[in-house]
Amino acid sequence: MKLGRRKLLHASLGLSQVALLSRLGAPSIASAQGMGGPTRLLTIFLPGGWMSPFALVPWSASEVATVLPAPLVSLGEPIYFSDAQVRNLDGSADPGRIRVPALWDEAELMAGRPDRRNGTSPHGWSWRHHRLHENAMVVHGVDQGTVAHVGGQMSALCGVASSELKAPTLNALVAHHLFDRFPDRPIPSVWIGGPTPGSLDLRSEATPAHITSQADVDFLLSDRPAAPWAGLRARDVNSTVNAVKFDGTSAGTGFTLNPLEAHTLKRMRELRGSLNPSSEAVVQQLHDSLVGVSKLLARDVAATVQNTPGLQLGAPFWAPGGGPFALNLGAAFQDSGNNWAAQFNLALKLLKSDVVSSVAVSALGAGNWSFDNGHSEGHLRSFIQARGIFEILGRLLGEMKSTPRPGGKTLLDETLVVVLSDFSRTLPKASFSSDHWASNTVIFAGGGITPNRALGGYLVPNRPAADVSGHDGASVGIRDELQTVTRVPRSADVITTALAILGITGHRIPGGNGEILGVRAGT
Repeated sequence: MKLGRRKLLHASLGLSQVALLSRLGAPSIASAQGMGGPTRLLTIFLPGGWMSPFALVPWSASEVATVLPAPLVSLGEPIYFSDAQVRNLDGSADPGRIRVPALWDEAELMAGRPDRRNGTSPHGWSWRHHRLHENAMVVHGVDQGTVAHVGGQMSALCGVASSELKAPTLNALVAHHLFDRFPDRPIPSVWIGGPTPGSLDLRSEATPAHITSQADVDFLLSDRPAAPWAGLRARDVNSTVNAVKFDGTSAGTGFTLNPLEAHTLKRMRELRGSLNPSSEAVVQQLHDSLVGVSKLLARDVAATVQNTPGLQLGAPFWAPGGGPFALNLGAAFQDSGNNWAAQFNLALKLLKSDVVSSVAVSALGAGNWSFDNGHSEGHLRSFIQARGIFEILGRLLGEMKSTPRPGGKTLLDETLVVVLSDFSRTLPKASFSSDHWASNTVIFAGGGITPNRALGGYLVPNRPAADVSGHDGASVGIRDELQTVTRVPRSADVITTALAILGITGHRIPGGNGEILGVRAGT
């Protein structure tokens, strides 16, 4: 059950018995193994559909010349690129690596000096600076099955393109299956921004808690805001009132009950032996859940989150003045980092304090620019924004990579990061206009993956660049149930692959799903 004070009150009144019964009797549809891999999920949703090939190049030399217009300078920024400007992030010439347009002054940046272009940021340099090819890989050409915004969101989140959820979302599934492994994580699923994750018929712990600030954490997991319960919520550290299980045996040491909890639990235990077996099982579940909540509240989780540092690296030397996510995108957009800093800071605090299994955030373009604006503003600004948001993603991943954890790992090692979007955009036409298309690029980063790999691609139509109206994805190897097939990857395969990296198998998605081979380490 959701471990908040109001949910706890509902439980004591018997209003959450259905959820509790489903928790008692719900069969596991997957197994959570993979104990050596990542143990947390962070999803970053790019709303509106970003033009991913502007930042992650999927084309060969001849295709770049065929697909893109000639490079130019507009709005104070370089627009488009030639094949000669494309580099592997690792500096190699090997095919199948992560490739980016290197539109920056590499000699100056490698020397620790800012890019010599005035007033702009070298977008994407964070990936090179933090050597994120060691920690990330991409899958190009993922078919999301729709060109509608809502359908694209649903497809990205749960694997089924529809106007409403037809299956649990990735975030909910992770919270559901990791709960048994990490029962002391008080808020298994946190939704900070982006489309709402949904759990459907999963255990109640999979339901996302909408937390956007420290105040929300205090409200859910702290005794301090409970003024109406003054005198009943206070925990006397010298008290001899310790928690016991439903059968009267000790529930462990290290925390004490407050008067309200002690009275409620005592009353529940008095019902033991006077109820029929089914009713007594429900009361026992309520009793033991309240003991668990009491233990978590006694830990003062809210203070733990508050005292855990979030963003620590500060603004990089190549960024303009401002916070760690400040951008100056030529004459088009400037942003102090307010779009991302609050969400990313809270997400980092939650992940570092180990109180969550799944966190969902979103990342609008600079100045709250929506990637759907390409309809009216064209690919000139879309190009700038796509590379700008790519830079921001690299700074967040770099922060995680720079955060040490016990055992010699980093926060990025312990976390699976998946970057999703509802759909991408057509490639430029003669008018530099923009439209929707169903394929997308998904980024996997963190622990448990095969790094520095680019799978899939986009099939380039045999027609001039001025008439390019969108691409289909290229086929990849997919383990579909008990066989390996070759086909275009779908959103459902992305969900299945992410779950497999976290050690979760056996989940079935309407329409079929499989694991994309080459993403998870060892496949």
